[in-house]
Amino acid sequence: MGYISPQLLDLPGKLHTVTGERRDDARALTSEVTMTRVGVLGLGRMGLPIARNLLDKGFEVIGYQRRPSPDLISAGGTQADSPADLAARADVLLSILPDIDAVRAVVSGPEGTLKSLRPGTVHIEMSTIDVAEKAKVRDLVQQASGDLLDAPISGSPSMVPPRLATTFASGKGESIDAVADVLAAISGPWVRAGEFGSGAHFKYIANLLLAVHTVAAAEAMSLADKAGLDLELVQRTLDESIAGSMVWKRFGPRIRSREWLPAPGPIETLHEILVQIDAYKQEVGSRTPMFDVAKALYDDAMAHGRGHLDVSSVRDQLTGKIGPHS
Repeated sequence: MGYISPQLLDLPGKLHTVTGERRDDARALTSEVTMTRVGVLGLGRMGLPIARNLLDKGFEVIGYQRRPSPDLISAGGTQADSPADLAARADVLLSILPDIDAVRAVVSGPEGTLKSLRPGTVHIEMSTIDVAEKAKVRDLVQQASGDLLDAPISGSPSMVPPRLATTFASGKGESIDAVADVLAAISGPWVRAGEFGSGAHFKYIANLLLAVHTVAAAEAMSLADKAGLDLELVQRTLDESIAGSMVWKRFGPRIRSREWLPAPGPIETLHEILVQIDAYKQEVGSRTPMFDVAKALYDDAMAHGRGHLDVSSVRDQLTGKIGPHS
């Protein structure tokens, strides 16, 4: 999770729009990449909409997950029998998986991509996992004459199809160049984050802000409610004010009405990243008092069995309404 404003597009040399790197001729991406085959490992809540976006931009998509994906087939993609089969057929690999064990399995497992990786293949690894562990997987790929980028995506599953999620690509510059058109087609803007691992660190910053802003928005709405103010009027008044934020604007209506389900951004998904941020900020010695307060509230939500609810339900932690199914 995490949200990057679509207004922050195409900063010179760094942030790139959905049409790829800076182009004055505005040529359609589809005319340039129709022969590129992208192998997508992981077709879950994020992987499937990414695969659909790639198909929409003219890429041939080969997917793999342990169970067949009829949704990918109906969208125009094809299914590989194993990660090794996928690597043998794809020009570029992309994975977005729940944890490091899943990443290791698809890369270096008995039927992993390393069994048939073609020299020069770039693997765009988008999972939000420990950087040191991901670097070990990268080293294996490089030993097989390929390369692996750390490129997590910031945004909820609902933000991928409208191309509002941002990708943070980090690793060797030449490898990023080789897959720039793929990065441009994944969702919204993408940024060259720097050396390997910087992508994860960008996402940590984005999610630190998301957690703190969400708690602040919930706290403000709760105080307005206690004051007896018209909450809809409060929302409208602050939406475009200096006190507003994208989180206030997007999450305010849910916070106001306490509509926690369905959850476009579940607490449990955010919490996994908050745990990584907590470990990283201790590693680098950064003092984060506001983050610490926000994480404690989300820790409390998890402890009360509320991980399936939307992140905006943190209002209940502030007001004491903390039943597991509120």
